This record gives sequence, C-alpha cells and structure tokens, in this order.
Amino acid sequence: MTREQILDCLLGNAGSGLWIMAALKLNGKPINKERLREITNSHFLSKKGDAYDLPIRSRHTLDQMTARLEGAGLVEVFGVGRAKMYSLSELGHEIIRFSQLQDRGN
Repeated sequence: MTREQILDCLLGNAGSGLWIMAALKLNGKPINKERLREITNSHFLSKKGDAYDLPIRSRHTLDQMTARLEGAGLVEVFGVGRAKMYSLSELGHEIIRFSQLQDRGN
C-alpha cells in the first residue's frame, strides 16, 4: 500500500473521531476528557449547526471514541494525577493534513 492509501484508509475509518481530532488540533494543547467533549461538540456546532447530530452525545460514546483513536495511534494519552490528558499524535496531525488536502481536491 502507498502512503496515500494508508492515510485514506485511516481517514475513512476515523468516522466521528475526526471531530475529536480537529478539536485537539484547534485547542493546541493536551486537554482532559470532559473538556475534549465540550470542545468537540462546540466545534461541530460551529461548523454544522445541528445539535441533533452531535458527535459525542454521552460519556460512553466519548470513552469508545477516545479508546479507538488511542488504539489507532491518532491521539496520545498521558496521566496527570488521576486525570487522563489527550493530545493529537504526529499521525493524527498527518491525517488532518491529508483530510484538508482531500477537501481542497474535491
């Protein structure tokens, strides 16, 4: 597989996790899970304006999405005391750049 095919596959499987990745990129620094939920949904509303389709409607959904993104290596997680802090990994940054290039090409 080429680099583009791999990135395209990761992007295609990111689903709503792409909103989390975009929120992490916009924030620019590590954030805890509850703040991540707030920022992600706020960013979604600013772009889509439809609260009915919020990407993170529950803590359960947030837990699933962050675990998936962490497992794929798209976000980095580290502990600060008892809290987990989330940031976008280098691969996550690359997926965002690739997504932006795809959007410009279409």
